[in-house]
Amino acid sequence: MTTEAADATDRLVTAFDHHDPGYTPQTAERVNSEIRERGVTWSPAYGGIWILSRYADVRAALTDWRTYSSARGVHFPRAEGMPMFSPIDYDPPQQREIRDRMAGPMTGDAVGAMVPELRRIVARLLAPVVDRGHGDLMAEFAEPFAIEVLGVAFGLSETCRSRVREATRTMWTYISTDRDASKFWPAFHALLAEEIDRVRRRPDGSYLARLAAMQRDGRPLPDEELYSVIVSFCVAGHDNTMNSITRLVHTLAGDPALQLRLRREPQLRPAVAEEALRRWCPTDRFTRVTTREVTVAGTVIPAGARVVLLFDAANRDPEKFPEPDEFNPDRGNSHQHLSFGHGIHHCMGVHLARAEFAAVLDELAQQPLFDLNEPSALHFENGRHIMFDRVSVRFRTGEER
Repeated sequence: MTTEAADATDRLVTAFDHHDPGYTPQTAERVNSEIRERGVTWSPAYGGIWILSRYADVRAALTDWRTYSSARGVHFPRAEGMPMFSPIDYDPPQQREIRDRMAGPMTGDAVGAMVPELRRIVARLLAPVVDRGHGDLMAEFAEPFAIEVLGVAFGLSETCRSRVREATRTMWTYISTDRDASKFWPAFHALLAEEIDRVRRRPDGSYLARLAAMQRDGRPLPDEELYSVIVSFCVAGHDNTMNSITRLVHTLAGDPALQLRLRREPQLRPAVAEEALRRWCPTDRFTRVTTREVTVAGTVIPAGARVVLLFDAANRDPEKFPEPDEFNPDRGNSHQHLSFGHGIHHCMGVHLARAEFAAVLDELAQQPLFDLNEPSALHFENGRHIMFDRVSVRFRTGEER
């Protein structure tokens, strides 16, 4: 670790701020681990925030929604004028109503019906990279795959699919650090408005068309609620999937022995996906606000406090996952990670995500082995999503598959 990184780590352990320039993917894991070793901690950032980082504490907070409320927004700080994200920014009973409304394309049955299409998309996107013998599995595969699946599941037009990634990237640039929603929300809103108008004029049977036609008490859903649902699907529906698949293929590219093992032991593929999610959480943290005074591990957190839940630190808690910094597909309890959340806000897209991982791993097992061709650089989007700049690989074409 460089002197600059060491200084940033020391500073951030005592004054945690995920938007500090020193909080990079290179320092974050060390910072998160040291915070976890200290137990419940407090930082003066943003007027004062509390940090929970041990597995048991984070899981308990996710379970106890009455004490740890989402209703003041789980992204913090956030730009004024940004809509709430559904259902994550709501508490029951509104949360339950919204979640039921959003469940349609995410149910086990709906995802099961999509599996053949998922496999076709994976094969089609991988084919030109494999035929060429090399390519960028982020730009040419993980990103378009995640967006295309989102489009199929939700009913987005080709135009929206081509623009949603850039709209999301712009939002993450400004939502917290600048806190000026006028720099991203009007354009995002206009994109979604085009989609709503399209399906209202020509209903196509998609989930988006059904959502746009939904009513409550004989009236259309309020625009605030409608846009909250759609932006949540658009962002969460591709961002975390893209990040997770990118990390998964990067891990495999660096470990040809694991690739060979997955060919011999296809039953191990789900465990590999779960271990990758545990070891490299695609969304590093969410926040809550306490509704009452609460004592955690002997520390009193006051009512009205903003609490940061460090998923990455919890997923690498040695009390839960021995030798947590090792990637170990034989771990046995990897599926108990918190990368999908827990409790009432457990990820709605879990069935789809696991089906996507299965489709990717199954198709890669049919292709030649592949290796990292160039190093990948990492950066944060919005201080919480670890992003690769690329995953450059070379396939061992000509060898026996």
